[in-house]
Amino acid sequence: MSCRVSACHAMSARNMSLSRLSTAASSPDAPVAAEEVTQVKETPFVLKGELTNEDAAGMVASNGFPIAPDMLILQAKKVLAANNGCDDPDLLADDFKFVAPVVGPLSKKEFTNAFASFKIDDAFPDINANFHNFWVDPFEPGRVWYVTRATATHTGTLAGAIPPTGIRVDSPPQANSMTFNVDGQCTQLTVGYVLDKQLGNTGGLGGVFGILYAIGYGLPFPEAQPWEKSWQYALFQQTSGFATAVRKTLGL
Repeated sequence: MSCRVSACHAMSARNMSLSRLSTAASSPDAPVAAEEVTQVKETPFVLKGELTNEDAAGMVASNGFPIAPDMLILQAKKVLAANNGCDDPDLLADDFKFVAPVVGPLSKKEFTNAFASFKIDDAFPDINANFHNFWVDPFEPGRVWYVTRATATHTGTLAGAIPPTGIRVDSPPQANSMTFNVDGQCTQLTVGYVLDKQLGNTGGLGGVFGILYAIGYGLPFPEAQPWEKSWQYALFQQTSGFATAVRKTLGL
């Protein structure tokens, strides 16, 4: 009984506060006490198993990595500003590796040679990677994650061979990361992991494969083409669906 009364009182107080706030919104001169504003604030909801910002910050602070989170993010931005380290190879460690969903691992030499020869800025002078959401991984010391959602117009020659098409590329959001050693050098770069294959005009592909597909020069192998259901998967779906129907019919 007391619980019901308390709940009613709490709801009544909340409704009264909301009513006063509504009155204040329509009448700017009407005073609203600070405690009334506080009453209508919702208690933060923490999902079971959720790692809060405070939890993550505590994990990062206690992992013993000597470079502070803000400095790690700054270092990642320096690598990006240097054309992923190709314009300043000293930013990349000797044991650096590049890993994409299909391509890689590539060594430092393999990556810098390949990426520099691609000349992405010459082919897409207006390219905008739209970097956002930089954060430090609380589980893996020295790792910085970030998201890109690039837009670009193909107005120049790509890789010295593909003439301008004038096509605008709208990439889907992609997850990327850099891992650093204690000296601040990048030991690993991962790029092109698409977050939603439905978005953009790259056929659901990330990285270079997505760009090539968008401008009509998709490479002629399955990994560089939009995903298609294999006959094995189609057969599995058909047989599993049939099996489910049989179980329902038999009441199993």
